[in-house]
Amino acid sequence: RMRDHLMSPRADEPDSASAAPPASASRSPWRRKLGLSIAAACLGLSVAEIALQVWARLGNPPLYVLDPRLGWTHAPGADRALDDGTGRRVRFSIDARGLRATPHANTRTAGRRRVLVVGDSFTQGSQVEADELFTTGIERQVPDVEVWNAGVGGYSTLQELLALPAHLAASTPDLVVLVVFENDLQDNLMPYFSGLGPRPHLRVQGGTCTLVPTPDPAPFTRFLMPAPGALWLYRHCALYRTLHKHVFLPAWGHELAALEQAEREALAEDDERTAMAWSLARIAQLVQDAKGRLLVAAIPPREEVREGNARSHAWLATQCRTLQVPFLSLLAPLQATTAERAFFAHDIHLTVAGHASVAAALAPAVAAALQQPR
Repeated sequence: RMRDHLMSPRADEPDSASAAPPASASRSPWRRKLGLSIAAACLGLSVAEIALQVWARLGNPPLYVLDPRLGWTHAPGADRALDDGTGRRVRFSIDARGLRATPHANTRTAGRRRVLVVGDSFTQGSQVEADELFTTGIERQVPDVEVWNAGVGGYSTLQELLALPAHLAASTPDLVVLVVFENDLQDNLMPYFSGLGPRPHLRVQGGTCTLVPTPDPAPFTRFLMPAPGALWLYRHCALYRTLHKHVFLPAWGHELAALEQAEREALAEDDERTAMAWSLARIAQLVQDAKGRLLVAAIPPREEVREGNARSHAWLATQCRTLQVPFLSLLAPLQATTAERAFFAHDIHLTVAGHASVAAALAPAVAAALQQPR
């Protein structure tokens, strides 16, 4: 009886079958629908992310990875086809050491001298095939020489300085060729490259350089699609990178490019030259300590080739004389090739003809530098 009493409704309580549902119960279908919608959206995003990650690995791998010390580096083992801007497909591959077009083992070959070429995208040469690079051309034209291509897109001379010790240890070169482009003078002071990431940089105050060794993400994240944890997403999320590239940048790219250009133009030329002189002196010292030789070569922009006047080359030559380092301006050979043939019309970089011109000019300079005492 006690059991029946406990399990039976009291006379003054409504029957559970006819009782009105509580307010929370009446809202439960909406909550369920919202929960299902969120779950479906999360599932869809997860599927899209997985698909993009697979697509990236198989056919469109990233060429660069962010690096806490250098800002970014080549993605080891990256291999993909790129469009040079004219419709021509170019194979761009990076070995496990982060080098392009360097089919040489770390173990030295008897009787062969080593040349390490460091620079930015002009040395990397992603617009041409590996056998069309000026570094490959030097190797063909100078007997008993193997050339290591350590160019990385977007690098400043400072980043090349910071990466140099590892390259010297790995390759033990007889000669280091430092390739300078006009924008390197500004890049040494810029804490970011908007297309790639934050980077270490130099600050100049009162003619004195201070190294800022740790890349600060704040200046760079202004150029990313707004989102919580944007830098983490940029580093790890293929879906975010796809939306950033194909949705955000087409809409805001012009404004962002204008912002970066304004910040570059605000830099003082004296500070740019102070930072470059600081970097050159330390590169020269590193190479000397490694028992190697140094050659500096400067590529002028297309517009300066047209004008026949390389703005910074006379100053660079003076700095190199002070350091007792040979210097080669590539203005004259590129003029002989003509700006229209040596450079892409839509791009600041060298064409196949431009690389051939640089190789022909650099090869005798490399041969001569290799004959100089260490």
